[in-house]
Formats: sequence, C-alpha cells, structure tokens
Amino acid sequence: MKARLNPPPGPRVFGASEGSAMDPATHERIDALAVAFQDGDREAFADLIDELQDPFYRVAYRVLGDAEAALDVVQDAFVKLHKNVDSWDRRSRFASWSYRVVTNLSIDRIRRSARERKAWEVRAARSEPFAEDASEQGILAEERAQLVRRVKQAIAALPPGQRAIVALRHYEGCTLKEIAEIRGCALGTVKSTLHQAFRSLRRTLGRELLEQVAGEAP
Repeated sequence: MKARLNPPPGPRVFGASEGSAMDPATHERIDALAVAFQDGDREAFADLIDELQDPFYRVAYRVLGDAEAALDVVQDAFVKLHKNVDSWDRRSRFASWSYRVVTNLSIDRIRRSARERKAWEVRAARSEPFAEDASEQGILAEERAQLVRRVKQAIAALPPGQRAIVALRHYEGCTLKEIAEIRGCALGTVKSTLHQAFRSLRRTLGRELLEQVAGEAP
C-alpha cells in the first residue's frame, strides 16, 4: 500500500489541496462501493482503497506531520474499516464515516507519545523551503518558506483534536457540517473548536499574519 500513495502535500500554507474536497459524484461512487462490500463483494474493498488512500493520507499527514506515521495510520484505518464495515450506517456518507476512523487513529497516535508534538515541531523547523509559486503575489520563496515553517510550528502546538479540525477545514476543504459528521460531534462543537484553534494561532502568529495565510477565520 505504501508505494501507491502520493508523496506529502505540496507547497501551501492554508487552503484545500487540489482535488481534496469530494464532490457528490465521488461520494456516490464511494457509497456504492461500500454497499457492495457490505453485501459480500470482496473485490469492492480494493476499489475503496484506490478511492480513499490519498485523502486518508493527506488528513493523517496534516495531523501528524510525519510521512511514515501517516502511512501507518492509513494502513491501520483500512484494516479497521475492513473488519468493521458492517457497523457503517448506509444513511450516512461512507467517506465521512471512514474519515472519522482516520482522524481518531491520528489523534490516538499523538496521545500515545508525549514526544510527538516536539518531534513534529522539530521536523517542521527543519523542512526544506517550498518552491516559489508565481501566483502568490510576489512573495519570495525564502520568505514563504519561513512563513510555512512558522505556521506548521503553530499548528503543531495545537491540541490534537483542534489540529484535526483545522486539517479537515483548511486543507481538505470540508464544510463545518461534514466535519461534525466526521468527528461525530455537534456542529456547535466544531465551530467552537475551530474558533479556539484560530484564537491560539492568532496569539502565536498575530492577527495580520493569520489572516494573510488563512484568508478566513471563524
């Protein structure tokens, strides 16, 4: 499975990755595959892996900040989904239900290791500068690399649950309603958690810088 996954996400500070937000047709296709697998079509699970492995990896990577750890979470998630697919309620989106598995596994992994947050910050500080993007209104590559490192370090300092919601909202392009379904919580909880996360980021980065990189704040 590892060889089939795409590399870590490309250059961006905040903003959904290309093709990250699932359209209705994609949701329908994934739901149909999940129904087929529930009904006994064992081959349908391979197609589910093809559909979900990259978005799973993006979310896990954004929460964990480590490529190998993200790969491990993705593998664990598919094992868990394979074993527990019968517990999926067909009235909900399979992608949202399975995203919850990925985010929970990612959060659990962080909480198992007291050193994870510090290691994430160190990796973020040592990451290579991203290539300059001509569309970024003339921001120089080195300046942008420093900005990216600052934002990654600030996100790394967030509690795991807040980090997961920021990843889903600002990297995967999920709506607040979708995040509530994925996390299994009330819409108001998502809003308050996102607000708390941005309040922390605002304290760390400053309002002007946060608005520059995020474009919006709750």
